Amino acid sequence: MLADLIGDRSIGGLDAAVLSAVWRGKGMAVATERLFDAMYADDPDGGPSPTRMYKYLRRSVTRLEGLLDGTGWAVVAAGRRHSGYRLTMHRQEIDLAHNG
Repeated sequence: MLADLIGDRSIGGLDAAVLSAVWRGKGMAVATERLFDAMYADDPDGGPSPTRMYKYLRRSVTRLEGLLDGTGWAVVAAGRRHSGYRLTMHRQEIDLAHNG
């Protein structure tokens, strides 16, 4: 299902890494550090500076908001003082899509 969502919505790069990481979190908060690990797993240097990592993570979450619009899924801030993100499902949107 995740692969279908990524393919149908043309989600790639860092956005796909973030979505995959929160998907594996199964609705629980995924710490920002774990998201960074997912985003930069292939980078031999471990990625850019922490300031840039936060910037790119916020950009990915914003892009995912638009890319996931109408699917019933959303990536939202979670955890203590928004120290991570989690995947949520909006049941109403899914019901509308199936009963459309």
